Amino acid sequence: MQGETKGTIHEGEPGFEDFLNEQMALLGQRARQRGICLDCLTDRLIVEMVANLARAEIPASDILSMVVDGLTLAEGEDEAERAPCIHRFH
Repeated sequence: MQGETKGTIHEGEPGFEDFLNEQMALLGQRARQRGICLDCLTDRLIVEMVANLARAEIPASDILSMVVDGLTLAEGEDEAERAPCIHRFH
């Protein structure tokens, strides 16, 4: 990706996953406290992320590659754990 800064923690480096897991848990807690639907929050985060990547002029092929990576990760889950794909904006 563009804009990499020397000395920062990147994906695959120690601390990256811990940081993301902590921040996502905190965001989920804050949303629940405010009565925000977590599915709608997730959908909005995805839309905002894609929009910001496009505004940063990340090539569409790179964005689509990230989507494919996410789908691949989801396919690794057990069928019982996988939620049905539902459009959740309401």
